[in-house]
Parts: sequence; structure tokens; C-alpha cells
Amino acid sequence: MNFILDCIKGFFIGAGAILPGISSGVLCVIFGIYETLIDSVLNFFKSPKKYFKFLLPLILGGIIGVILFGNLLKTLFALYPTQTKFAFLGLILGCVPSLFNIANSKKGFRLHYLIYTVISFLLTFILLLLENFSRRSKL
Repeated sequence: MNFILDCIKGFFIGAGAILPGISSGVLCVIFGIYETLIDSVLNFFKSPKKYFKFLLPLILGGIIGVILFGNLLKTLFALYPTQTKFAFLGLILGCVPSLFNIANSKKGFRLHYLIYTVISFLLTFILLLLENFSRRSKL
């Protein structure tokens, strides 16, 4: 059962690798496997059998996720570009509370976390405005 569950996690991590604005690393944190995954990759040659058993279902699921979501994403952006972009925006914003919980679980809330988050959102907003402005000026 763990093999299937890890394949499903790998599927979503692989899909996250090609989805715009969604990080595979963030998905690993959400699934609670980030530290184990990093440890498995860094120490693979120390105990290949042990780490291969952990990595195999993630890799298989990841490959399937990239292939299936790649084709699905291509179709969705071709047929429904605006709705697809807003769906991804919702997915990204929906992950923010769980990331805050994970970040705050060890040391508690720090004000600079919020400051960095606000700065990141402001920079992203400014870059989007600049992109929109440059498109209009080219027309």
C-alpha cells in the first residue's frame, strides 16, 4: 500500500514540476517527504537498496505525472486559458496557509516571515504589471 501511496505522491510531484507557479519542492513539504527525499538523494550510494526502495515509486509516479499532466495542461491552456490561469492562482494561494503552518511549527511565527511574503507578492504584482504594460506598448 505504501508503494501505491508513494506513486501517487510522485504523480503529484511530477505534475507540480510542469505546472506554472507550483513547486515540486513545496509539494514535497506538504506531503511531509522533503527531508527524507533530500536525504535519500544525498546518501543514495551509502545504502542504495534502502534509498532505491523509497525513490522508485516517487520516480515512477513523477514520470507518469509529467506525461499525463503535460498533455492535459497543453489542452487546458489551448481551450480555456483564463480559467486555467485562475485555477492555478487558486491552487497557489490555497497552499499558503499550510506552508505558514509548516514554517511556524518549529520556532513559531516570526514577523520577518510575513514581511518577506508581502515583499514577494508585491514584486510579483509589479512584474505582472510591467509584463502587461510591455505587451500593450508593442501593439
